[in-house]
Amino acid sequence: MGIAVKEKIIVIGGTGMLGLPVARKLHEDGFDVTIMTTDPVRTRARVGQDFRLVEGDVTHIESLKPAFEDQDYIYLNLNSRLDEKLYQKIEIDGTANAAKLAAEMGVKRIGCISGASSRGEEKGIIYLDAKVKAERALIESGVPYTIMRPSWFFEGLPNFIQEGKAMVLGKQPIPRGWLAASDYARQVSNAFQKEEAANKCFYNLGPQKMTILEAVTAFCKRVHPELEPMTVSYAMAKMRAAFPGGGRIKAAIGFFQYFEDNPEDVDASEADRILGPNLTTLEEWVETYPRAL
Repeated sequence: MGIAVKEKIIVIGGTGMLGLPVARKLHEDGFDVTIMTTDPVRTRARVGQDFRLVEGDVTHIESLKPAFEDQDYIYLNLNSRLDEKLYQKIEIDGTANAAKLAAEMGVKRIGCISGASSRGEEKGIIYLDAKVKAERALIESGVPYTIMRPSWFFEGLPNFIQEGKAMVLGKQPIPRGWLAASDYARQVSNAFQKEEAANKCFYNLGPQKMTILEAVTAFCKRVHPELEPMTVSYAMAKMRAAFPGGGRIKAAIGFFQYFEDNPEDVDASEADRILGPNLTTLEEWVETYPRAL
């Protein structure tokens, strides 16, 4: 599938684990892709010469106007890194800034990555509520929107290995529809090529349902066979978080506690029908690791 005329799309957050595969797939499918960044020099070293770069920051709306000039589409892949203050500043206020300006500048479509835990309703949990508020900014902007609500990504599995140990925080008994970033990137690109994908929220799931421990165990078996994944209780995590340098653990505790109690009972059939199903299994993804990152 390709586009007849090169349409312009700006990817905000296009250098990370999920944003860069999207930017690359859009480029492969014929879009004229610009990546907005706060650090053009560092970004150029990471992404190569395939993309035009423009400097901008969603937290400063005045920086967005030159970045959005002449763009047909906007795709946001914002990451607050489990920092509660950054959820407000980047994902909530930043998305609102982008949506407001997109409406003023006549952008054809705006899209963003959210999460499979979203049902469009706030629950008093910042990890979820930031996504819901960001979604709402797009929906209420008046610009045609596409919101993606993916499950957990295979690309995140290496993050469960810390200090030479494979660890899962909490029991995490609920299976998730793990997927590959390459499959997700294809769905995003297809969404911007199809009018049928406008004004929709899609759930993006992979072909396998696994708990976090099952996924980490399968990953270690193939990539780190010397490691035996273990679960770490929240009580133990809180003790470790009290020591110097424990801020990252502290931030992760609430995040994993939320997911431990919330099932992923969502329907991906509409995304599969319109955007094409995600078929990559963990076993297939591992064959490309670490090239997949």
